Amino acid sequence: MIRKMVKSILAGKYDVLEASDGKSGLDAARRAFPDLILLDFVMPKYNGYQTLQAIRRVEGLQKVPVIMISGLKEQVTEHVPEPFTEFDFLEKPFEADVLVSRIQNFLIPEPVQSVPESVSRSTPAVVREVQRSEEPSLQMIVNRLTSTETLLVQGIENLIQREVVARFNELNTRIDRQDKDIETLNQRMEKISEQIDHQNKGLMLILRELKSLQGK
Repeated sequence: MIRKMVKSILAGKYDVLEASDGKSGLDAARRAFPDLILLDFVMPKYNGYQTLQAIRRVEGLQKVPVIMISGLKEQVTEHVPEPFTEFDFLEKPFEADVLVSRIQNFLIPEPVQSVPESVSRSTPAVVREVQRSEEPSLQMIVNRLTSTETLLVQGIENLIQREVVARFNELNTRIDRQDKDIETLNQRMEKISEQIDHQNKGLMLILRELKSLQGK
């Protein structure tokens, strides 16, 4: 959902290639040699850190700017301590204009075209047109709704990720406890086995003594 939403935000501004996991993203980068890479940290097959390492090993991609995106910054800092120098970090949820601004910071801006003299003479008309464009429009409302939807979807994704991480940690804790209980049980079983073996040896001695007495 986030990937498709990012593509819709950048549509009309940039050519966007999508990849559903780290391995596919790496293959796409090898084929296209993009000007910039948006890299989510939580991905199947290769996570963001593994994908970044693989990208930096490809000749021609070592200096491609990378923006790492994640709603769980602590997962990123487990692999790469701050300050981040190999990539720019964008924490989710983010607004559309923030994403576009970050991208524009890395890409070379288009040269500003000079204003023809005929246009400069019609300054009042240009000013009136700018003033009209500043008025609230349907497109502005749509953009605000899209921005709100973007934040909402990212917020839901972050909640799901955090819930999954919390459940996973809880499951790991339970497994650790079970492993300790099993280890304790195994130790008790070993002690019981040793006691039984010792008792069996004692019984064997008693039987031998009884047999020897019977023989006499």
